[in-house]
Amino acid sequence: MAKPSQGRFDGVYGMRKFTAEELFALADEYEARMTSPSSTDDPKWLQRRADRIRRVAIAKQAALQLKERERRPR
Repeated sequence: MAKPSQGRFDGVYGMRKFTAEELFALADEYEARMTSPSSTDDPKWLQRRADRIRRVAIAKQAALQLKERERRPR
C-alpha cells in the first residue's frame, strides 16, 4: 500500500548516503516490484519513486564527473 505522504527523501538519513550505483539498483528494484503479482503497492507510486531515485542517481553521476574533470591538471 502506498504511503500517504512522500516523507523525507533526501537528507542525513535519505538518499545522500547511497552511491549512484546503489541508487540505480534501488530504482530497478522498485520497477521490478511493479510487475510482481505479490506486490501490494500501487504501480504508479512505484514508478514515480523509481523515477525520483533515478534522477538523484543521475545527478550524483554528473557531480562525480564534474569533480573528476576539475581534478585533472591543465
